[in-house]
Amino acid sequence: MDISLVVISLIIVVLIAFSAYFSCAETAYTSMNAIRIKNLAYEGHGNAEKALKNYDNYEKLLTTILVGNNIVNVAISTLGTFLCSELLGVTWGVVVAMVLTATVILVFGEITPKTLAKRNSERYAIRLAGSLHMVIVILTPISWAFMKLTNLLSKNAKNDAADTPSFTEDELYVMIDEVAEEGALERSEGELVKSAMQFDDITVSEMYTPRSNITLTDMNTGTEDLKKLFLESGYSRVPIYEGSVDRIIGAVYSKDFFSKYVEGEDFAIVDIMRPVKFVPENTSIATLLSDLQKSHIHMAIVLDNFGRTLGLVTMEDILEELVGDIWDESDEVGYPIHEDKDGSFTVPGEANIFEVMDRIHIKFDAGDFQDHSISAFISHRIDGVPRKGDTVDLGNSKITVRSMKSRRVKEARIFPLTGETDSP
Repeated sequence: MDISLVVISLIIVVLIAFSAYFSCAETAYTSMNAIRIKNLAYEGHGNAEKALKNYDNYEKLLTTILVGNNIVNVAISTLGTFLCSELLGVTWGVVVAMVLTATVILVFGEITPKTLAKRNSERYAIRLAGSLHMVIVILTPISWAFMKLTNLLSKNAKNDAADTPSFTEDELYVMIDEVAEEGALERSEGELVKSAMQFDDITVSEMYTPRSNITLTDMNTGTEDLKKLFLESGYSRVPIYEGSVDRIIGAVYSKDFFSKYVEGEDFAIVDIMRPVKFVPENTSIATLLSDLQKSHIHMAIVLDNFGRTLGLVTMEDILEELVGDIWDESDEVGYPIHEDKDGSFTVPGEANIFEVMDRIHIKFDAGDFQDHSISAFISHRIDGVPRKGDTVDLGNSKITVRSMKSRRVKEARIFPLTGETDSP
């Protein structure tokens, strides 16, 4: 064989390697998780820093890769056709070269390297970072010309893309669920992250205690009556009004009251009364929490547009929106279970599903469920955020979402199926 044909064959092999290189780089940088690369960069991984620099100028990176890959593939086809024509003649050489070069490019220059890069995108992105930077520099004149031409043709599309965020809030919810499914994040941790994300979207109107359920007293109430009120209610703070509930003027703390009471001092409510905060019902609970922290006040009175009292919010209420119910040693942990006329049971979403099923005598197999609330169980079974009307079929019973609060189940209905319950 002519020495020149051997040289051409070796050049084709080298070009196939370059084709695989460019294909691998394209898939690696397209598929890589930039957050993981940033984390490696923060930990001091030098090549991760280079990979991030390449990724930050993604348009130039991709243009360079595509330009390089196309140049290499065209060269392979051209040299392959010339080589086959020399060996087999023009007629058969062109046919064989077309089939052979297409197969070689697809298998060794495209499919195989892209498959490998897809499986280990971050690793390949880091490994190729240094050499790819040099290629970007070398091909800058060519890639610059193509970028200018592309930008001219797609100017409007580029402007629209610039206004689009990298991730939407709903996409972040899905990402958190996927990370939890993979085991990198505990489900309870994932729920806490999602609660924190939606925290700023919840307003006071969605979670205040209505005025009809507030324990409060008049400013002229005597000490013995106030003592009885503290002991019977178990509350540590009681709002004080003057004349009517729409004129709340402060709050009395139990520790202040009993400190004075035990010392036997003669005092009036106004002597130990502390200020409360007043907020409109459309206030974000994130804003309210910040205000309560700054003012060192634990209670806020919710007002309507006319300044009338709608209800009450405490700091504990706000924190419970984030982390769930907070029980202290004075709370009696229990959940109301209402039996309806059709034989179903209405229960709060935060109720312990094991306790509820035991109380209504329904056999219950939790499977791989590791939490405790009905809301979390429904989310676990439907593998997502519940909606009103969603139903979980347990075989011997059905659980249906009756109402929602934020992204949690507020109330659920349990429908026992005849003959499938435990004996009382």
